Amino acid sequence: MKTKITTILSLTIIAAMLAAFIPIRTVAADSLTGRGGPGGMGGGNTQGTGAGGLALTPLTAAEAADLQEAILEEYGALNLYTAIIAQFGSVVPFSQIAVSEQMHVNALVRQATKYGLTVPVNPGLTGPPQFADLAAACETGVAAEVADAALYDELMPATTHSDLLRVYEMLHSASLDSHLPAFKICQ
Repeated sequence: MKTKITTILSLTIIAAMLAAFIPIRTVAADSLTGRGGPGGMGGGNTQGTGAGGLALTPLTAAEAADLQEAILEEYGALNLYTAIIAQFGSVVPFSQIAVSEQMHVNALVRQATKYGLTVPVNPGLTGPPQFADLAAACETGVAAEVADAALYDELMPATTHSDLLRVYEMLHSASLDSHLPAFKICQ
């Protein structure tokens, strides 16, 4: 059972690391003043430049708010799992999933930075949670991952930027396909 959890988490971490190194680019819309078209450097409907010097179409106000909400959600999961590790020690699956949650935060912060958004400060926890045992902590992990996936279910339909959508899809999948099963096994 421990080997299965370790394998699932290792694959998640490897996928997240690979995704972190794949350049994420958006193609700006055609513009009369720029060299629009596929791979072009669109003009008037852009703000700043992203990876590779491509001009970026700005996020809508809703997308910007959603991205900041996603960062805060991932901070919450990271803070929770770090608090559980503080109570029980470096136990599986929390020790591995906490590393993954930090990668999730990093992926979202990269998107916010790319689009010139202010990255919210990690608010921390209002108080350290205390669990009767590891099974109770795992139940909380299940609830946290279900909440993470539900948030991405809400954000994805309203997201028009393909690069941001890819990050949301990756994090949604990590919650449902890796973290949630690991927490269910440890209950």
